[in-house]
Amino acid sequence: SSGLPQLISTLPSAGNAVLSLAWLPGHHGGMEGSVIFAGVADGTIRRFDCTTAVFTATISTGTVLSTRSSASTSHRWKPTLRMTVENRGLREATKVWALEALSDGTVISGDSLGHVQIWDGLSGTMSQTFNHNESGADVLCLALSEDENKVFASGVDSRVICIERQQGNVVQSNSKNASFEPPVMRKWINTGALRQHTHDVKALVVCHKHVRNNSDYLELLVSGGVDTKLCTYVAKDFKSSRPKIWYNWPMLSPVSISRKRRLLCVARAKQIDIYQLDCSIDVKLQSVLDPIVKDETKCHVKTISIQSSFNLNCATISDDGNFLAASDAASTYLFSLGIEEKNGVINLDPTKLNLPSGFKRPSVALKFDWQKRLYCASIDGSIAVLGMPPTSNEKVTLDHVFKNHSCRLPNKSHHFPFVFLDITSDGNWLAAGRFSSGKGAVHIFALPSSEAGNYQHWWSVPEMEATVNCIKLLGGGSAESSLAIGCSNNTFYIFNVIRRSLSDFSHEMGLPILSSLPSELTSRPEPITSIISNPSNLYKFILVARGYFCVVDLHKSVPEHSNWYPSNHLRVKRQVSDDESTLTHHWTTRKRSLSFSHDDHINDFSKKSNNFTICLRYSNILFQEFVSEKEMVIVEEPWMSALEELPDALARRVYGA
Repeated sequence: SSGLPQLISTLPSAGNAVLSLAWLPGHHGGMEGSVIFAGVADGTIRRFDCTTAVFTATISTGTVLSTRSSASTSHRWKPTLRMTVENRGLREATKVWALEALSDGTVISGDSLGHVQIWDGLSGTMSQTFNHNESGADVLCLALSEDENKVFASGVDSRVICIERQQGNVVQSNSKNASFEPPVMRKWINTGALRQHTHDVKALVVCHKHVRNNSDYLELLVSGGVDTKLCTYVAKDFKSSRPKIWYNWPMLSPVSISRKRRLLCVARAKQIDIYQLDCSIDVKLQSVLDPIVKDETKCHVKTISIQSSFNLNCATISDDGNFLAASDAASTYLFSLGIEEKNGVINLDPTKLNLPSGFKRPSVALKFDWQKRLYCASIDGSIAVLGMPPTSNEKVTLDHVFKNHSCRLPNKSHHFPFVFLDITSDGNWLAAGRFSSGKGAVHIFALPSSEAGNYQHWWSVPEMEATVNCIKLLGGGSAESSLAIGCSNNTFYIFNVIRRSLSDFSHEMGLPILSSLPSELTSRPEPITSIISNPSNLYKFILVARGYFCVVDLHKSVPEHSNWYPSNHLRVKRQVSDDESTLTHHWTTRKRSLSFSHDDHINDFSKKSNNFTICLRYSNILFQEFVSEKEMVIVEEPWMSALEELPDALARRVYGA
């Protein structure tokens, strides 16, 4: 009734550490008649059966009790079988790291000798053994398909193998009943292997994905490990389908920019690095095709180290470059940078500022406006407004705290703190968003344009169809202010701030908007992480993801299909079919361009609408923003640099090396 887990039973001791478990529920999914298999550190697999007895007296520890009339029913666990895993003559016992149990009584184990073994759970005999790898590296995880005819295994050797059971005429039970009949012997065969990870695979799980416009679902295998990647495989077509890779790039960018000073601020674990961009250049078509790549070591200006027991979780620099704010799990830090510029070279003399006594807490999101105010979102949902001192001799002031905007909303709508903050160019509106989809996921606040004005909560955006991933305030000044919200399913909505309603564009697209957008955008595996707008065009913005960005013009019609740039990119050659249930791939025969070629002309799309064009030129994008009206900066994090921070992978013998 409390909703918390409670201890209801203790099994007899296995005599050593238990490394893995597999449970078969009993009759109708209950406890009675259920079976637990345990992989023990002494190289054995133990079977425990749950038996039933009715008692009228006191019952000892280690039983599951339920009241039946005046007597008590005890589900007592009893060890019934022990299976010993071979150790190949080694002194140390073989470790059983993973177990899976099938409804027909078959038990599958993965051990420290690199074996995947098939056992008869009734008699305790081993029927088959498979070598996962040639190195004898540990098998750490197993996963079972829904029909129990496929077993997936992986471990220290990152290869994921599929072991499939031959088809046969077997009577399937309607429920997983541990009082099973002897299984019909069907041979298991190693049918395929894929290697998408570079390091140890620590977890495998089978899940289901609903297919758009179809009542059926797709069975997916998901793998994850030391290299921080997630890989998804189609369980039905494991051998023929190509896995999808999901990189663990942060949803919130650690980079911020000062446009006036052309400074980039990069937050790291214990320090903040500041870099200077070159002076503004004349932007021509040539620079679009051949972007200028900057070496961060030659652009470095200053490093600000922060002594703390916690890592930094957010940081931002003001647009004029005079102030920098950062926060970890313990406190918020504010610095005056003391900029001195001589002959185009910037020198910084940072000074830590004391925060007001009414605000000494950590923040989860930070944002400066042009009026030298700092907005700090706290984990409790409040937003503090700090006034920056005009001179170093004056103090930071606490001007206001937004804290009553969620009082009328259900608790489920604000379980998560605000992680997105954005302000209009004229400083009249503040938007705050959180990783949620319910009402209250995004709030809009009216800001005073002068010291005599008032701070006001303006609107709570209605419930979204998917989790909010990013927000962006458009317009401001003479243009009507709008709010763009990007969702986790790669859709976006535009809201009119003044009218507190959907914009005309979103109304015309219909609800939900997912079916009205090009499938090339909505089917991308990388979710939208930010929205940026060009100061020279208020009706044009860019949807940014880690592996691409998409250009959107609200004054142009939405095409049925998006164009790709460059059109001969490797990722364009493999097109995912509109039917997600088949996941067939279409390949073109044109060779890949390995350099920034002038053959990739933008006017390739002159015959088609270039609205919603998806650019694949850049990958692993950590940050993207406009520096000026015709200049944009993109910060990439090469995957190889992330691999250098990981521990060494298993050394494998490569053919021909």
